[in-house]
Amino acid sequence: MTHSGKRRVVVEQVPQRVWRARDLPFGLLSRQINSDPETGAETLVVDVPPGWQMPEHWNHADLELLVRDGDLTIAGRQCRRGHYLFLPAGTPIGPVSSEQGATLIFWTDAPFEVGTGEPPAPSKPFGETVDIFDSANWLPVREAFAGVTDTSSHGDLAVPTQCVRLRKVEETGKDTILFVMPRNFSKTSLEFHHSTEEIFFLGGWCATDPEHVYRTGEYLCWEPGVIHGVVSGWEALCLSKHHGPLTSPNIPVGATGVDAER
Repeated sequence: MTHSGKRRVVVEQVPQRVWRARDLPFGLLSRQINSDPETGAETLVVDVPPGWQMPEHWNHADLELLVRDGDLTIAGRQCRRGHYLFLPAGTPIGPVSSEQGATLIFWTDAPFEVGTGEPPAPSKPFGETVDIFDSANWLPVREAFAGVTDTSSHGDLAVPTQCVRLRKVEETGKDTILFVMPRNFSKTSLEFHHSTEEIFFLGGWCATDPEHVYRTGEYLCWEPGVIHGVVSGWEALCLSKHHGPLTSPNIPVGATGVDAER
């Protein structure tokens, strides 16, 4: 199975719930944005209250988080707005705290479970990117993906895309990327994905086709097999998570525009 396809989710309209899990201190509120029932993976937006603390621990699942707002001290890092972390299962974490409170975009690839005993050795390297909102950290797509991923759909654009490649998984094609669409951005070629793609819209506006415009605070998820385009935007910041290869350079014969039917 995959995460559920969702045409549009306004994050602030998703009900909050008290996040309760064994050995997780009380106080966190979460919004479940999406999930995969088969693997237990979840996509959450988590609100951390001012003064919240958690002792040292580790997690059974791989975790990704982006500090959308506020501050968070975790895994020995003092994180501020725009700070991204990939925390593989078994990574020692803690103590965790927030002075002013924080809002996190949070992904887990399996059921969330806190470990307090002896942790296993992490199976993957720790990943970290600081301040994705700083334009000094944005690279042209072809430079960020040089030699590893097809980027033909992003080539020869009058106004080129920029990005911050947050997570790199060359062997599977999985990636987490901030795409930056500057003013006057338009990409006339259609795109087709063999894998699930989730997008959080963090700034500006982005149109995935002429009829559907997304703005800050919204989310969508395309299931595998979705054709979309023409993509356009204006000062758009799009946090995109691919659960497999980024794009297919060729749209298969007979494929239909599933997205247009939602």
